[in-house]
Amino acid sequence: MQIALHIGAHGTDNDRLIQCLSANADRLETAGISIPQVNDYRKPMLDMLTDVMKGEAVNQRVRDKMLKDIGMSSGCDRIVLSQENILGRAHRIFERGKLYPIAPKRLADINGLLPTNDLQVYMAIRNPVTFIAETFRLSGSSSFAEFVDGVRLADVRWSDMIEKLVTAVPQAQFTVWCYEDLPILWGDILRDIAGVEADTAMVGEFDILRDIMSKDGFSRMKTYMDTRPPQNEAQRQRIIMAFLDKFAIEDELEQELDLPGLTQDIVDRVSADYAADLERVAALPGVRLLQP
Repeated sequence: MQIALHIGAHGTDNDRLIQCLSANADRLETAGISIPQVNDYRKPMLDMLTDVMKGEAVNQRVRDKMLKDIGMSSGCDRIVLSQENILGRAHRIFERGKLYPIAPKRLADINGLLPTNDLQVYMAIRNPVTFIAETFRLSGSSSFAEFVDGVRLADVRWSDMIEKLVTAVPQAQFTVWCYEDLPILWGDILRDIAGVEADTAMVGEFDILRDIMSKDGFSRMKTYMDTRPPQNEAQRQRIIMAFLDKFAIEDELEQELDLPGLTQDIVDRVSADYAADLERVAALPGVRLLQP
């Protein structure tokens, strides 16, 4: 049985992916794909991970119930789970000068809790500038210095963190995408994590575009796609990019950045480093980087 596990990162999803997949659950179930309710597994999964991290034995009764609730004995072919706190809680993203330091151990532990030899891990990353700004807000921390715990903005490298995840669970397949590309890739990501064909229609696959485009522009794009259905993912993405270029609402694409000591020069340098880091991510063995 395949298990597709979405692990965040924080500030890149806000549960939108699993909510959208849940809206398609009935249709996916007929294809042997299960989208369990998050309440059936998130808390027990984290509780068991916490016990393992403390060196305590896993409560087998809790584990068996969780596996039953997510459908491990249902005969389905694929189960889709989403739990960003596998990486660590939002207020513990940075510790001891590292990004998600407990994530590799936690992912290895979760791999041991889920009885499958076909684990597929999915995660989004984003420009460190906007990532830190958003996760600091999500963390509820009152002190920025305590939140980053010695990590410098210029030192954040997703490739280093993802390489540690791959080393921890080398048998898993990793799929990564950029938060900045989400409006273009959203429908394709939904299909990929669900494990369905590239031409499968998904409820909600245009929701993000609807939010960031003018009403008229979105209507024109849908009409264009309905009358001239794209033949493949690349063509669909080109159409979306063309309409976004013309009809995007600029205010919806911008994020206010209010970080101590942040200057435009720092933003430019970190953004350039992020672009270079994406090349390293794409080159990691066992990692597939989705890009338009």
